[in-house]
Amino acid sequence: MKALAVHGTNRVQIADNAIGKEMLKQEEDVKRKDLLKTLVPFLFTLYGTNCYLDMGMALGDTPGYYFTRNEFFADKLTGKTLREEYPVLDYGCAGCTMRCGKTTILENDGKEIKVDGPEYESVAAFGPLCGVFDSKKVILANHMCNVYGFDTISSGVSIAFLIYLVENNLGIENIKQHLKDVSIEDIKWGNGDVILKLLDKIAIREGIGKILADGVKAMAKEFKVDPELAAHVKGLEIPMHDPRAFSGQALSYMTCYMGANHEKCDWFGAELLLFKYPKIRVKAGDRIAIRGREKGVISLQDLRAIDDSATNCNFINPPLDHIIEFINASTNFNYNKKSLMLVGERINTLKRLISCKLGTTRQDDKLPKHVLKEMKSGKTGGVQLDLEGSLESYYKIRGWDWETGWPSKEKLEELNIQ
Repeated sequence: MKALAVHGTNRVQIADNAIGKEMLKQEEDVKRKDLLKTLVPFLFTLYGTNCYLDMGMALGDTPGYYFTRNEFFADKLTGKTLREEYPVLDYGCAGCTMRCGKTTILENDGKEIKVDGPEYESVAAFGPLCGVFDSKKVILANHMCNVYGFDTISSGVSIAFLIYLVENNLGIENIKQHLKDVSIEDIKWGNGDVILKLLDKIAIREGIGKILADGVKAMAKEFKVDPELAAHVKGLEIPMHDPRAFSGQALSYMTCYMGANHEKCDWFGAELLLFKYPKIRVKAGDRIAIRGREKGVISLQDLRAIDDSATNCNFINPPLDHIIEFINASTNFNYNKKSLMLVGERINTLKRLISCKLGTTRQDDKLPKHVLKEMKSGKTGGVQLDLEGSLESYYKIRGWDWETGWPSKEKLEELNIQ
């Protein structure tokens, strides 16, 4: 026996059902009074997370051609276009009215395929990042990742890195040594077919696929190219939110215990007023300058740690008071703002401690130079991020040692972490 599946039939009860129902009613009232609370869920319902592609392009947030361009036309890939060109089914989590999940029905080789997604991150990773604007190829790449169990961000970034190296004649001889059944002439911007072929190679770890399967950090080492070209933090590939578009997002990538992960702190959402928590300093400001607002990034990281633990959705974002009341009604705990945020801080500090014990140091809290290069044009043209001062401020607020990157003894004692 390899696994044991247990299917429960009883309903999960919350501690105080009456308060829970009242909080749901209050949340609906908030949505009706707040246009953004109405508009954003409406777009998510229509187009899923890929409703963001239009906005991402307009802001210079969606990266293109392996983080070297932020001006391109990806109209064929937007959520609206995909909804118009393909049959799309909606689904959602139990009880959710947003239903942001999408299933795209695709005809391929005479067969009908039901594809889960594609999500914004997947569309951007296999689309603009690889210079591909053929929607069918992007959807198929997404489907292959679903079937193989791949992360679409890491897969797309790794393939885009390979294309970038070949297009710029970097590490060519080392790359050629690993090619098998893939022509180097086919590895170029805009070739969706080679993406599908490379995904197959990654799945069986054959030829060049064996190197790509380990991500961009390993690729840079194997192909003997400048490691600063590898778009990752702590070995995790950078998501489809360009660090130059939102400096707070850049800071969160640098400091996250697991590397560049937009779900552990979606600061771009705060800057775009998709949500706001002013009581904990999570609010919009100058998106290119985070200095003096590091506390907000920390607070959002801690709030998302709470959301992960409570299985709260990052897209709904009810008021902080409602989150506290929901958790208390569900668990019969008695949290207030301070004590609940302390839970989030404790989670992130503990994870940082584990990460440090596994080898993470301050030197790992950095972005590669490739994604910090100044863009010559576009919405982020001329942006030069200098995050060293913000990183030092972040460390002080977190209670981390500036020399080693470890949480201080005093901070661990304060949070009762043994």
